[in-house]
Amino acid sequence: MKKLIYSIFFFIIIFITAAVTYLSTIGYETTKFNQLIREEIKEKEPNIEVLIKRIKIKLDLKKFNLFLTTSEPTIVYQDVKIPILDIKAYFKLFSLLEAKPNLERIILNIGSFKTQDLQKIAVRIKPSNFKSYLLNNIIKGEVVKSNFDLSLSNNLKIKDYKINGKIKNLNTKISKDTIINDISFNFVLDKNLVLLNSIKTNFRKIFITNGTIEIEKKEKIEISGKFNSKFDLKKNEIINLFSKRKIDFFEKNTIKIRGTALHEFALELSSTLELLDYDYSTNGKVDEAKILFKENFKPKIFEKAVKKILFEKTNFKINLNKKNKNSLILEGNYKTNNSEYKKLKVLNNLNFKNSDFRVELDIGEDLFIDLINFKTNKEKKGTVKSRFIIGNNGLDIRSFEFNEEKNLIKIKNLKIDKKNKIDVLKNIKIHTFKDGSKNNDFEISFGKKILIKGQKYDATFLLSQLTNEKESTLLKKINNEIEIDLETLFTKSLIPLNNFRLIGKIEKGEFVKISSKSEFKDNKYLDISLKRNEGKNRILEVYSDLPRAILADYKFFEGIKEGKLLYTSVIDKSGSVSKLTIENFKVTKAPAFATLLTLADLGGIADLLSGDGMSFDILEINLKEDKNTQTIEEILALGPSVSLHLDGYIEKKTGLVSLSGTMVPAKMLNNLISKIPVVGDILVGEKAGEGVFGVSFKMKGLPGEIKTIVNPVKTLTPRFITRALEKRKKEKSK
Repeated sequence: MKKLIYSIFFFIIIFITAAVTYLSTIGYETTKFNQLIREEIKEKEPNIEVLIKRIKIKLDLKKFNLFLTTSEPTIVYQDVKIPILDIKAYFKLFSLLEAKPNLERIILNIGSFKTQDLQKIAVRIKPSNFKSYLLNNIIKGEVVKSNFDLSLSNNLKIKDYKINGKIKNLNTKISKDTIINDISFNFVLDKNLVLLNSIKTNFRKIFITNGTIEIEKKEKIEISGKFNSKFDLKKNEIINLFSKRKIDFFEKNTIKIRGTALHEFALELSSTLELLDYDYSTNGKVDEAKILFKENFKPKIFEKAVKKILFEKTNFKINLNKKNKNSLILEGNYKTNNSEYKKLKVLNNLNFKNSDFRVELDIGEDLFIDLINFKTNKEKKGTVKSRFIIGNNGLDIRSFEFNEEKNLIKIKNLKIDKKNKIDVLKNIKIHTFKDGSKNNDFEISFGKKILIKGQKYDATFLLSQLTNEKESTLLKKINNEIEIDLETLFTKSLIPLNNFRLIGKIEKGEFVKISSKSEFKDNKYLDISLKRNEGKNRILEVYSDLPRAILADYKFFEGIKEGKLLYTSVIDKSGSVSKLTIENFKVTKAPAFATLLTLADLGGIADLLSGDGMSFDILEINLKEDKNTQTIEEILALGPSVSLHLDGYIEKKTGLVSLSGTMVPAKMLNNLISKIPVVGDILVGEKAGEGVFGVSFKMKGLPGEIKTIVNPVKTLTPRFITRALEKRKKEKSK
């Protein structure tokens, strides 16, 4: 008996073991539950159609629970066939035995399907942020494979889930004008976590690889991510990256940039997806970048035009956060044209309203600042350090410092408004050398008065800049009294001015009052006076014992020496009326004048120019000037050897010169004047304009192309003789 009981017990053990092994591996195949499951699902969710071929009953050893599994069932939801590869449905054991199946869990393996099908299904989902994004922002895509592990309540509602899969060829819209194409990634998600990894995409030629995004659901939603990018961009791709609008700079020039970057970000959202906090950072490297200018780019201070700018081995860091502690750091190497690579460092706060820049760079080109006659030397190490802010109100240069060995240019607190006018300027300090000698050493301070003080100022090109016809708005907001105190001021004539003193007043960027006195060597002086008359016109007077120091900028006066100069000008809004007088001077080495004398067959007189010079008793110029034209009403020059009388005009826009005049050897003119009381009829011939014989000429053409025509047999006009006689009488009365 005992043996039988042992045998039965042993048989039961073997049977149970065999049954468990069979159910956990092969399973028991049946169709008994097909209709029951279909009806149960139909009752709970009428929109789902389920067709099951065969079901296997299998045992889950870990949970010691039975589950039903089937392959490739037909499931249709909202007329969309769901490509399910297999299903595992877990039921409570006793509910199956009682023919009242209680579904606890479903595991679905789903094959490939389009996002368009998912959108059709989503229409039936209750309103949610996910539904809204899926319907409005997903353009196309494909879910390659996915696995759903769903825990269900008694009424088939999902109470927990775990989902994983892979998506490829996803196109999504992230803003009105921004679409990201060809996205692929793996995903894992549950009620508290969403994980996307192996992210790959191409955003406007920026290739993203090996990206990861993690979304954690707590009281708040926390999103973090990291991805690598690789870029090789040309100008059109750069335009598309930021804006589809045409930008002249990109349209005209060739631009390329190549490099890599690592991006990291963190977002914090409320339950309603309100952005509470964010942090973004990029660390990258520009392997190569270049700008090739279609038209040579030449800033005013550049000696040579810039044809190209190149960058290499340049690192950059970008940080953006909700606390507005944004930053850009750019550090690397650059060069212009064919120079050597120089260091560059840029820091910026990435605030578009008030963009704060800090710049450090080595100078790679020869620069020339004409206002102080200073030229950099690219063979020497020159550096610039500056901090400036670009905002809605204009440019605010907090500091600027240029250093090149002993040379120093330093600016503090310069503000230029959006209309390109100086609003504030606190201090400028300049200390420079030329040809090994100090040529600038002065300081400009702005307070209640503008104070310019120092040892030396190189004003070689100052006059040409002040008389430049291009109207500048830079100084329009300057309304201050001014004092200048300089020990030495250098001029273009290489004649230094000593003890230069000036007091004056500036209104709207223009001098309205000047009183100035300075001295040359040998007790010679320069006096400048500017004041307003009763009609509010400005009256300028300049007296100089050395005309050459004042006139060196004008080619017309090339070769002049000695003499005394008096210049007066009445200036109003429409222009000016001026008179220049020079007495007792000589002219040497004047090529244009020598050519005129030679063409007039006065070569012997022309020889005087190559010696001690040709003497003149007086030169008088009367002219009018407006925005378009400089009208020369009269130029009269009288000398022991030759005399001249001419008039004409100069077009400011084109530079066209048109002059006509009369020239006669002084001996002939003196003889004629001496006979005037006796033969007055000579002055007026039978026809108007006829008189004694002289030489006439015309000069016309654009700068560098002026042609001179001489008529050696031509009558002198009575006007010439009358003016010459007036000057002779004035000389005798002195």
